[in-house]
Amino acid sequence: MTSENALKSPPLVTVVIPAFNAECFIGEAIASVRQQSLEDWQLIVVDDGSTDQTMSAARHAAGDDQRIRLIHFDRNEGVSVASNAGFDAAQGEFIARLDADDRALPARLAAQVAAFRNCDRLMAAGSHARVFGDVPEGIAHCALGDADIKAHLLDGLNTISGGTLMVRRSFIREHHIRFDDRSASAEDLDYLAAIMAAGGQLANVDEVLTEHRSHRASLTNSQHEMARDCLQAARRRLLSLWYPGLEPRDIDLIVATFLHLYAPHTEGLLDMIRAIDRLVSAQARDFGQDVSIVHDIVLERLAKAAGVYRDHGLLNKSHVEAIRHFVSPATRAVIERLGL
Repeated sequence: MTSENALKSPPLVTVVIPAFNAECFIGEAIASVRQQSLEDWQLIVVDDGSTDQTMSAARHAAGDDQRIRLIHFDRNEGVSVASNAGFDAAQGEFIARLDADDRALPARLAAQVAAFRNCDRLMAAGSHARVFGDVPEGIAHCALGDADIKAHLLDGLNTISGGTLMVRRSFIREHHIRFDDRSASAEDLDYLAAIMAAGGQLANVDEVLTEHRSHRASLTNSQHEMARDCLQAARRRLLSLWYPGLEPRDIDLIVATFLHLYAPHTEGLLDMIRAIDRLVSAQARDFGQDVSIVHDIVLERLAKAAGVYRDHGLLNKSHVEAIRHFVSPATRAVIERLGL
């Protein structure tokens, strides 16, 4: 690993950009940081063993700006390792992450720092994002409240996007919070869960502060199967944290509903219903998450799965009577809503 440039005095914010084969986009990402209205920043670009000209493009975009530091890996280590290297080297009171193919809008750093200044318990903040590229342009809105964001870590929707993340450095250092080096995707969900477990609050600034580029070469689009498996692993760890009393098999059955809704036999559906019902009936450990939203997420998966069986005529009267007999009122309400 090699490094270029270093600051003489600590900045207010350190921005970290992990980059792999981002030659086409890294210049725009760096330029967007240089155009911030808040000027007291440090930028660390971690070239994660790129095989293209990412490092040269980053060096050109940085120019002679002494606030920008370039770190180069000799081989590809993955986004978690690259992010940790940047976060470890960060000197700012706050650390922000920006994806190498995204752009920070000029007010991003100032708006997020203001959110931290307004709440001493806030330890991680994101924002809404404008999506552009090979999809119809639009705004990706995120949940705003702490309890809502934490609950939605389960489905990975409306949380804090890794490319909009800012954290309080003192908190993550005190609690030794790091991106999981074994995770090549969904590492941001695990990171937020660790902040949650350590007692930190989460929030999104109610503004569009980042522009997210969608393109075929992005990790999520190009390695869909790997990203899916990492997300499923993150869900297992999250449910184990919230519901330590649940059996691993129950957690596996619940998490499986996020991938497929159609078990090969009706008994598989009944097992899944039993697992979800045990979750709904269990006492969750309180990390500030909205438990009702967690229940809604898993019961929605149940409703979709049961609807598939209903539509294919695979649930007979005895099945329905058995389900109604062993489930809790919340789960029974879902079954009745489906007309079963």
